Amino acid sequence: MRRARRRRAYEQIDWIDAVYRVYVTAILAAVATSFISGIVGGRPVTPTELSRALDFGPALAGLVVAGSVAAGLRSGGRGGPLVLLPADVTIVLLAPIPRAVVLRGVAARQLRFSGFVGAVVGMITGNLAAQRLPGTYAAWVASCGLVGLITGLAFTGSALVASGRRIGRRVAGLVATALVGWSVADLATKHATSPATFLGRLAMAPVHGVGTPLVGLIVVVLPLVGLAVIGGTSLEAALRQAGLAAQLRFAVTMQDVRTVILLRRQLSSEGPRRRPWVTISGPVRRGPVWRRDWQGVLRWPAPRILRVVVLGAAAGVAATAAWEGTPVLVALAGLALLVGALDAIEGLAQEADHPTLSRSLPFGSGWLVLRHLAVPTVLMLGASVVGILVGGALGPGGLPAVIGIGLVAAIPAAIAAVVGAAVSVSVGPAINPLEVGPLANAIAGAKAAGPPLLAVVGVLPLAAARIAVDDRHSALAGAGPAAVGVLLLALAVGAVVLLREV
Repeated sequence: MRRARRRRAYEQIDWIDAVYRVYVTAILAAVATSFISGIVGGRPVTPTELSRALDFGPALAGLVVAGSVAAGLRSGGRGGPLVLLPADVTIVLLAPIPRAVVLRGVAARQLRFSGFVGAVVGMITGNLAAQRLPGTYAAWVASCGLVGLITGLAFTGSALVASGRRIGRRVAGLVATALVGWSVADLATKHATSPATFLGRLAMAPVHGVGTPLVGLIVVVLPLVGLAVIGGTSLEAALRQAGLAAQLRFAVTMQDVRTVILLRRQLSSEGPRRRPWVTISGPVRRGPVWRRDWQGVLRWPAPRILRVVVLGAAAGVAATAAWEGTPVLVALAGLALLVGALDAIEGLAQEADHPTLSRSLPFGSGWLVLRHLAVPTVLMLGASVVGILVGGALGPGGLPAVIGIGLVAAIPAAIAAVVGAAVSVSVGPAINPLEVGPLANAIAGAKAAGPPLLAVVGVLPLAAARIAVDDRHSALAGAGPAAVGVLLLALAVGAVVLLREV
């Protein structure tokens, strides 16, 4: 039945059109990779930079592997990662045949896809690393591609094990925290004790040597174990995943950011706490919007708090790498802050979910929007401080060398990320099915690309500071005017899009 359904679906696709799409996609991917490689540049690292890469590189790569396994465990603890059709759950899985027979093929395709994506990301990373680090191009692409393949398989394999054995969310969360903490300890001590760190050494084999990577290959057993125990997947969890995944696909097609966020939280079972972390006391009349937003933040579940902190740390790592000579990574720092701001902007998003309530207030909705931006800005400044601390730990001069320029660059970056997130949740879906034509497509493209672009622009003062240092000028002299320009741009975008009814 599954083969017949797939064959009928493929009959509606013209194979010439499909081959043309694959050809165009491959050409665009090759051009994009070459363009990014040219931006990264081929300046070799200095001996000091190479020493820091040898000290922190394996542990950082291992932290990515450990994070992937941890994410897979959390997904499997909630019933993932397989996304089936509701009919497959209610009819096929209830048939008098072993569930493993039905699910093993789906799981194998999921493993194949995740391994392919991991290998492609790894090879792109190896291509970028070969631009600056010593070692041959082929060696970097092969080593990073192999580790990317293993990481992709480990992500899905760990999720299959947790789902097949019906490991609860708490147990999966504890194991995931232990794995990530182990890798963080290796990063802090510059040692290799975790299997993930040994895989990180394999990724840096062109400069670090192979060493003992076989210890890290233990994660390869996860996909095999997952295929063996996949028959124990919960039907209730599979049915819930199927329904939410169908809605999520439609929201992604419509580019409705707010609906995507809400559905992702439902898939993650990430509801607010019944009791806040801290109870706020005092008169409600003073700053009701400020108070309400903080009350919402204090009901955040622990995974959401951890996600914002991790995104701030990731922005710090990307900003440090951009400062050290890889300027293209400022885009990664800006996007990490934007994703964190989408969580921080929850108070404004709830107002956007109920537009009629805001219209009944005795003042313009623009003032309400402006008040809702205060708490997210404070939160993202806190996430930026986490990034500054991480940058100080990884940078050559320590925290005193980065705190000044970090604070100057963090303020416009946080404000730009908050404004971009506010625009994403306030303007509605990017695609309107009732509007067609070139103008409608241009408007949809601007809605979709505007917030990420604004978040990336928010980190450009750091790049301006680096250019000033290379020209033997003060870093603050370069970052100051750029920071002012970013703030003016963010204020202009907020005034045009968000504060129209002040």
